[in-house]
Amino acid sequence: MKNFFKRTLRGLTGMGIFALISAVFGLAVMFLWNWLFPAIFGLPKISYLQAAGLFALTRVLFSGLGIAGGGFGHGLHGHGNFLSGDDQRRHNPFREKWLNMSEEERIDFLKHHHNPFR
Repeated sequence: MKNFFKRTLRGLTGMGIFALISAVFGLAVMFLWNWLFPAIFGLPKISYLQAAGLFALTRVLFSGLGIAGGGFGHGLHGHGNFLSGDDQRRHNPFREKWLNMSEEERIDFLKHHHNPFR
C-alpha cells in the first residue's frame, strides 16, 4: 500500500511539473509571437490558448509524439526506430556497416560524404 501512494504521488508530481513547463512554454510562445510577428510580418496577436496550441502543434510536427524517440535523428547511433536500448544498436544497418569498415574505408567514406565542395 505504501508503494501505491509513493507511485501515485510521484505521478501527480510529474504531471504537475509537465503542466507547469507547458504553461511556461505557452506563455513564452505567446509573448514572442505578439512581440515579433505583428511588427515583422503584420500578423495579428494571438491568445494564450492559441500559443499553447501552436506550441503543441510544433512539438508534434518537429519532435514526434514522444513515442519511440521521434524526431529526425536516424544517424549512426540508431535513434528513431521502435526498438530501444541495445536493440537499436543491434538492428541499425548503417551502424553495422560502419563497424564493419576498416579504418581506411571509414576515412574515405567521411572524405566523400562530408566534403562541402563536392
